[in-house]
Amino acid sequence: MFRTLRSITAAATLTLALTACSSAEDDPVAGVPAFPIDAPSVTLVNPGENPEEVRYSPDAEWDTAVAVSAGVDQHVAAPGEAEVADAPAGGNVNKTTLPLTATAAEAPAPGDGEEDADSRIDFVVGSGKHSDLDIGQDVAASEGFHMSWRADDTGRISTLKLLAPADAPQRGLQLVEPTLITLINNSVVFPDEPIGPGATWTVESRVAGDTSMTRTTTYTLLSREGDTLTLDTKVEERPQNNTLTIDSPGELEGESVQVDSSRTTSEGQIVVDLHRPLPVSGQTAWTTRLIYGGDDKARVVQDITRAVQFGA
Repeated sequence: MFRTLRSITAAATLTLALTACSSAEDDPVAGVPAFPIDAPSVTLVNPGENPEEVRYSPDAEWDTAVAVSAGVDQHVAAPGEAEVADAPAGGNVNKTTLPLTATAAEAPAPGDGEEDADSRIDFVVGSGKHSDLDIGQDVAASEGFHMSWRADDTGRISTLKLLAPADAPQRGLQLVEPTLITLINNSVVFPDEPIGPGATWTVESRVAGDTSMTRTTTYTLLSREGDTLTLDTKVEERPQNNTLTIDSPGELEGESVQVDSSRTTSEGQIVVDLHRPLPVSGQTAWTTRLIYGGDDKARVVQDITRAVQFGA
């Protein structure tokens, strides 16, 4: 793998170290530091027909499930060998499925490292599963993992807290935590301006958990019935830096290579209930093909495939 494409693991290590630090019986993450989340850039492209304000008002408790699929395929193309720049539609993936109980409430006054917010959302993970049955045992044993975030009423998440169960196996945590962080990247942020059917807007930010990548998600409002909105989604990802160092074994190990091409193929449709902090159903899936090198040297071709299914 490339160094800049590794998932963040520092948060997992810190989470484990802080498992016993909770200071309030009624707030399990009271003693956990808040990790800041980069504010996305939201741009309204088209307000649509008969635009109205769209704001979240999450409330009460909600049981749901999410399934996150992920996989990376990589090969080396010889100098001068033809290589298709367009990303394929999908690839080989492993799937992690997590049942979640979400509780929403008005955000309390900000603590250390936090800022004013409209809502606080708490998630507790149930007994999950994995497409590899052996690994699935460790995922299931990570039941009780806690995630908490603060957000404004457009859906912008400002800070995140993670708290792992004290006795959870390390292999389970290494899958459950990035699965939860993926939800941050795929939570829907609405524009400040009113929107109506046909509206289009973009949300651009660094990818939480993989800050070497920048993602732009384009949303199109297909329909609205009260507080239920159906959205089309299109994802495009690209590396922030044009030079990467290869650390995987092989003839190019240790070499610095240039990003020659970055293209994403994606499709998705989701349903949002403004009383729920995550989409209630639907799926977004995408594959990004990165080509490193040039015509005069061997090139590394990497296909990164991701999919998020809500209400799994």
